[in-house]
Amino acid sequence: MQNPRVVVQGFDRPNIWLGVETFYDEAEKKGALIDRVNGADKPGIVYVSTRKHAEEIAALLCERGVKAVFYHAGMKAKDREAAQEGFMQDEAEVIVATTAFGMGVNKENVRFVFHYDISDSVDSYYQEIGRAGRDGERADAILFYCSKDLAIHRFLTGSGKVDADEVELVAKVILEHKKAIDPLRLREILDIPQTRLMQVLSYLEELHVIEIQSNGNVVACDNPPDLDEAAEESARLHESRRQFVRSRIEMIRGYAELQDCRRKYLLNYFGEELNEPCGFCDNCDAGLSASVEAGAEGKPFPLNSHVKHTAWGEGVVMRYEGEKMVVLFEEVGYKTLSIDIVKERRLLAFL
Repeated sequence: MQNPRVVVQGFDRPNIWLGVETFYDEAEKKGALIDRVNGADKPGIVYVSTRKHAEEIAALLCERGVKAVFYHAGMKAKDREAAQEGFMQDEAEVIVATTAFGMGVNKENVRFVFHYDISDSVDSYYQEIGRAGRDGERADAILFYCSKDLAIHRFLTGSGKVDADEVELVAKVILEHKKAIDPLRLREILDIPQTRLMQVLSYLEELHVIEIQSNGNVVACDNPPDLDEAAEESARLHESRRQFVRSRIEMIRGYAELQDCRRKYLLNYFGEELNEPCGFCDNCDAGLSASVEAGAEGKPFPLNSHVKHTAWGEGVVMRYEGEKMVVLFEEVGYKTLSIDIVKERRLLAFL
């Protein structure tokens, strides 16, 4: 390769205006979205969390004269391809889609990405709004937020609890079987729901108790660890992951309810520091970012510092918001801490 050029690009997309509109009523939120889309420059994407919402909102937009199509995983492959192609070729102005849409799609002139339903994490949200404005021109990213929408995400993180006794039982059946066994046969023997069984098998594979073969069958590993210890460790792993996922939900809630610069919040989340308010989000437009900046205290730990908490172990400082700081801990996920309390009680120390 002659004269290679190295391009390093950060997370910032300065041409995307960021905003959140808050609602307490579903009908009001739906009406506001339809009005926004109707009056917006197009083409655009509306993200929803369910197939029902995709079809319903696309139909409402069509009633208002907007050329809209829907896209979700429940459609036949040829119908999904037709919807995507229609949007890519500007035959459809708007595509209303679940997260099944977007991977590998590069349409440069998308003028807006609206979220009717909140994403399950900041990571997902930022990836999805990043599909707007790839031509460098202005694009808008608006979240239509209702706090009740977070309930489904919280419910999903609390479901599927892994029980140590159940893990041990599954492991014993596999070990006693001596040879590979079909998971369907395991379900018949154990009478465990498929989703939970697959979750348990995943943990057992991670702990080197079993091996999942290429054909999907399950077989015991040679010299597996003690079953009691493996069962307890699998339950601990599950709880740790549950806490981590729930902390990600709280971070997207923090973005939705933020009274500071939204771009700063997003960039800090990904470990990039923005020293000044961006001037290109709803909070900056309203002057809220400047008031938070004026009241901010000194930062006891630089962004991306590796720290250790007295109870939560090792973590990384992700961002500051006024008198609070957010740390991503390896074991328990994201935690928001009062800077004053951190200083007063010496809760954190550099590694």
